[in-house]
Amino acid sequence: ATLVYSAGIRGCYRDATIILGGIEASLRRFAHYDYWDDRVRQSVLADSPANILVYGMGERQVLEIAGRLAGGEGIEAIRDIQGTVVKARDPPEGGLELPSFQEASSDKGAYARAWRYQENGEKLFQRHPKTIVVQNSPLPPMPPEELDRIYELPYTRRSHPSYLEEVPALKPVQFSITTHRGCFGSCSFCALTVHQGRIVQSRSKASILREARALTRHPDFRGVIQDVGGPTANMYTLSCEMQRRGRTCKDRLCLFPAICENLETDHGNLIGLLRELRAVKGVRHVFVGSGVRYDLALEDQAYLLELCRYHVSGQLKVAPEHIAPEVLEAMGKPPREKFERFLARYREANEALGLEQYLIPYFISGHPGSTLEDMVALAEYIRDMGFFIEQVQDFTPTPMTLSTCMYHTGLDPRTMEPIYVPRGEEKRLQRALLQFRDPRNRRLVYEALKRAGRMDLVGRGKKCLIPLPP
Repeated sequence: ATLVYSAGIRGCYRDATIILGGIEASLRRFAHYDYWDDRVRQSVLADSPANILVYGMGERQVLEIAGRLAGGEGIEAIRDIQGTVVKARDPPEGGLELPSFQEASSDKGAYARAWRYQENGEKLFQRHPKTIVVQNSPLPPMPPEELDRIYELPYTRRSHPSYLEEVPALKPVQFSITTHRGCFGSCSFCALTVHQGRIVQSRSKASILREARALTRHPDFRGVIQDVGGPTANMYTLSCEMQRRGRTCKDRLCLFPAICENLETDHGNLIGLLRELRAVKGVRHVFVGSGVRYDLALEDQAYLLELCRYHVSGQLKVAPEHIAPEVLEAMGKPPREKFERFLARYREANEALGLEQYLIPYFISGHPGSTLEDMVALAEYIRDMGFFIEQVQDFTPTPMTLSTCMYHTGLDPRTMEPIYVPRGEEKRLQRALLQFRDPRNRRLVYEALKRAGRMDLVGRGKKCLIPLPP
């Protein structure tokens, strides 16, 4: 859509200034693997007639570009704004050069090296056939007062008037409150870090409470705040000294393979916020609908109790994603034992409170590193734990993520070692195993078990996943 619309604009308005932005632009700012085309594409900026690309959430960049254009500066002269990507004829002074588009598109090792360099926070540039794409360094984190102004703008919380029918997707989020942006989880398959960054940027408590009070004056509000959170619900105000200085460690992650000893894990600020939200006149319930990072929640029993007592609407969403150690390593997720410890604590907390509440685990099929045998083991785990999986996610490569680099290259760019990648029919078989209870999946599950040499799981026994075919 970005390419089609920008080309259409240029065709109609030859001298128009075209600025690309949003998550589509963020994830395609360098040469990238496109799953639908099954090939490496150029940077969307090089591929389009646009003048400049904004990556990240973009509010500051948009204002600065608009101000400089209004001041009489031409778009071709605006080349130094942080958080933007521009075209150049010659390599910039300084900065780190990525393997070129030609190299990245023809050599999978070069593509993997390019991904590793993209994690760098410096100025980067990459040669394309007709231009050089130059990425200026990222913007520093936004202070709370600036974030507050953005989220307190007078949004209508309604669909556009052009929609004549109800928009079902609006209902679950219409009366949600965003407390922060960014995520230091750094899951391999997630585009959040690429777009919003690893540093969590939190709003002030006063601003969030003002928004809650404003909700109570909305004519459609019925007293229920559907979600209080962000990319991960329980990262509000959490950080370390390095993050407070606007930087992240280049050689280590915050939560993987274990929680960094420098990371703050006290959920006190979040607990206090939730208590004050519950006290707002006109608010009957405050729920947490965003996913909870369970390894962080394990660090604060008071938060888990508060969550279970007041903020779970019958079901809590968490994302263990898999159970096989090699797959979890590829995903950048904590070990299975940590999920099981959280599950036990969650059940204990609800039992102590006299509540019947359930855990909804998210799992991913077809992720790099996951073999058919691994997925059979996950299906057995789902059977043994008594989970009923309604929603599943088959891994879909998203530009610029670590998992997509693994999928395209067959290499783990962190080590440059080969990694197993399920493709084609096997991806369908892996997905079916997650929902082995669905009668519509029996043929695929049967084929998966046959290929994995696990026909012991077909029949009428208690441990069988499916019955014998008729």
